[in-house]
Amino acid sequence: MMTTTEKLSALQSAMKSQGIHAWIIPSSDPHESEYTAEHWSGRGWLSGFSGSAGTVVVLQSQAALWTDGRYFLQAEQELNGTGIDLMRDGESGVPSISQWLLDTLEEGQTVGFDGKVMSLAKTRDLSTKLSAKKLQLKSDQDLLNSAWTDRPAMPAAPVFLHTDETAGKTREEKLTEVREKMTEAGAEHTLITALDDVAWLFNLRGADIECNPVFLAYALVSTDKIQLFVDSSRIEKPALKALNDSTVELLSYDSIADRLKSLDQTSLLIDPITTNNWLVEAIPASVTTIEKACPTRHLKAVKNPVEITRMADCHRRDGAALIRFMRWLEESIPTGKVTEVNLDLKLEAFRAKSTEFKGPSFPTIAGYAAHGAIIHYRASEESSFTVEQKGLLLVDSGGQYPDGTTDITRTFACGEMTEEEMKDYTLVLKCHINMARARFLKGTRGLQLDMLARQPAWQEAQNYNHGTGHGVGYFLNVHEGPQSVSPRWTDEPLIPGMLITNEPGMYRNGKHGIRIENIMLVEEDITSDFGEFYRLRDLTLAPIDTRPLVMSMLNAEEVQWLNSYHKKVLKELSSELDGDDLEWLKKATVAI
Repeated sequence: MMTTTEKLSALQSAMKSQGIHAWIIPSSDPHESEYTAEHWSGRGWLSGFSGSAGTVVVLQSQAALWTDGRYFLQAEQELNGTGIDLMRDGESGVPSISQWLLDTLEEGQTVGFDGKVMSLAKTRDLSTKLSAKKLQLKSDQDLLNSAWTDRPAMPAAPVFLHTDETAGKTREEKLTEVREKMTEAGAEHTLITALDDVAWLFNLRGADIECNPVFLAYALVSTDKIQLFVDSSRIEKPALKALNDSTVELLSYDSIADRLKSLDQTSLLIDPITTNNWLVEAIPASVTTIEKACPTRHLKAVKNPVEITRMADCHRRDGAALIRFMRWLEESIPTGKVTEVNLDLKLEAFRAKSTEFKGPSFPTIAGYAAHGAIIHYRASEESSFTVEQKGLLLVDSGGQYPDGTTDITRTFACGEMTEEEMKDYTLVLKCHINMARARFLKGTRGLQLDMLARQPAWQEAQNYNHGTGHGVGYFLNVHEGPQSVSPRWTDEPLIPGMLITNEPGMYRNGKHGIRIENIMLVEEDITSDFGEFYRLRDLTLAPIDTRPLVMSMLNAEEVQWLNSYHKKVLKELSSELDGDDLEWLKKATVAI
């Protein structure tokens, strides 16, 4: 196996032979996916950094990796000894990628990247910034192929039907909505590139990316036909029949660029955030491009009544599995045999007892003690801690089901706790409750709720280095836009039918990590003389550990919220449980 030094040397040799002075390796694939198939995990292959977000930039004599606050601790550990410098993106004094290139390269030198894995928006931004030093961009090849000799093949898992009854809308109904949005934008064609958008539109699912039920494909929607670019041999017979019945034309995945080149004297809607630069360069000059968010992105985000009802069913099923896990965990910690790895396996086994379970919605984050402070930690046999009868254990996990996607975090008291651990835990719960109880005006953006959630932590001069919430798919990606609850400004109002997580946290390097997370549904509340107001309704059903709470830190409204939530959990899950599991739940939800 090649070392990082050997991999860097091989890539730098290829760069020199092509006259390239800097090579950029983002975390994405040709569809700007957050999580990617192994074939596009070049950043991880080269650097050893396994987080889902980050970019490596290789110069002919040095290299650096940029990642955000969720991964600072993880990246510091995984990059140790590689010779790749860590750039803590967003921190004071840390240059952006473009600024670093301007500072280190000479005027007129060449910056390269694979145009298939860099979006139009990112390419354009890079080009504008690097023009200050007349740096040239080269995006017509993938240099990783020359260095990555055992690169994994492209995925080709079966593509299967997501039934209309489960989806709540037919293919034709969704297509009608897309065409309406397309017409409003003045476009005769729409290019759909994001994998979850394609899966949603065609009521299909796949398994090309770990934990994400999507498949490699593009779609081109016009006013009179619809084309799906995917290897048809992968499509299961029921799905193939459904596509034929809907008069969907199937073309090979690799033919998308040629199809775009054949367009002439027409208008094409493209999303600059999800459309890669390689595809954009294939569009003829005679085609008028209209740059807007892909219509499917917003349509997919607002769940229909069937999706909302089925998502609630899914969460009851998932909640029952979590209760069985929580009871097992509480009984097993005193044995001294619980590790981060085997508790992950046990949790998945409890979920797998449901015949509907299709697998995790993301790799479980099980962090005991200091590992809890690594926000996206993934335990291995080498790193795994044994859970002792003291401190805190953070478990962030989720499941995929035909009728929903779940994402829940609970932090558990394992025994004796420090005063600091208990105070931090109580602060996190106060932040969670602040958002959960919110009533907000129509038009509210996620940034406003993020500030509301952080108030209890800020009052104590504390903070957490990640967003408070993200959208969630329906048997699709666990992270779904366009909505989010984050310090970053996103001009997307929260709309009834959207799902959003509520997951404040607190992390102390070398000590502990705490996070409490539920999925919530945005729904209508009341209308007054001052406008329409919305609220959030919990879909996640599982007790919140009350053992670490400092009761004197909670006010009456917070106590009432927690008791009401636990009453709901008991009511919703009682029919799913019996025996010792039900008795455990009754004790875990006793009013405080």
